Amino acid sequence: MPPDSSSFTALNIPNDAVPEWMGSFTLAAPPNTDLWRKPPSRDTSTAPILYTALRNPFIAAEVTVSADWELEWDQGGLVIFAGAPPGRVLADAIQAPAAAAAAAAVSTAEIAPPGIADPPSSSPPSSGGDLPQPPPPYVPPAPASKWVKVGLEFCNNACHATSVCATSDGADWALTALPPHHARRLDLRVKIERIGYALWVWYEDEVSGWKKLREVTWFFWGVEDKAVRVGVYASRPANFGPTVYERRNGGPSITHRNLCVSFENLEIF
Repeated sequence: MPPDSSSFTALNIPNDAVPEWMGSFTLAAPPNTDLWRKPPSRDTSTAPILYTALRNPFIAAEVTVSADWELEWDQGGLVIFAGAPPGRVLADAIQAPAAAAAAAAVSTAEIAPPGIADPPSSSPPSSGGDLPQPPPPYVPPAPASKWVKVGLEFCNNACHATSVCATSDGADWALTALPPHHARRLDLRVKIERIGYALWVWYEDEVSGWKKLREVTWFFWGVEDKAVRVGVYASRPANFGPTVYERRNGGPSITHRNLCVSFENLEIF
């Protein structure tokens, strides 16, 4: 059964782009969009993503992706985050110091209750007329989240099963050639599954069933269940610029050659 769409958050797309039914929907990825990380923790987080936080500990997720794959590195599939998604880290880092400053202001005001005169001070008042406020408490920056994505990727004029694992030090990238009987198909069902502290990554072969792509032994180590977020993504890292063509009624028209990825039978447990 597809998950409830009301629990999903949109990243790099308008909030109203969340579909009403998560059993069948599409994501459009413009050129030059990607989910990637290079050291030192330099994130590229421009890919359209729909993700949800889970009420219960994560067990597994799977989905079928398909598209008219055309450009090098076109891709789409599942993504799982241990911590805030990269596009949300900056917002959290900005909000946390602001909240801490507000808490410090409240704490300072509570030192002298209303109606009680402030004790005399031998120091002259500041030129602005306001007493200097204590600096807000130090709030360390949020650590970079760990994340893994798995899906179908178009590379060297062929579709491959793709997987990427990212830690605070950077990300790797791996492609797996599909069997000959599957190589000409434009769709692939992929799955991620929790086994202990490890995350297992799979794709489905229509003949022999599920095939294991990789085992990420460290993914859930030191991660709270409530910090796990899982969803889908689409990206077109190649940037060939807009395509200009003439309309029948005259005048130029521009298309940005978006990649439209279809997602079918999304399941998250």
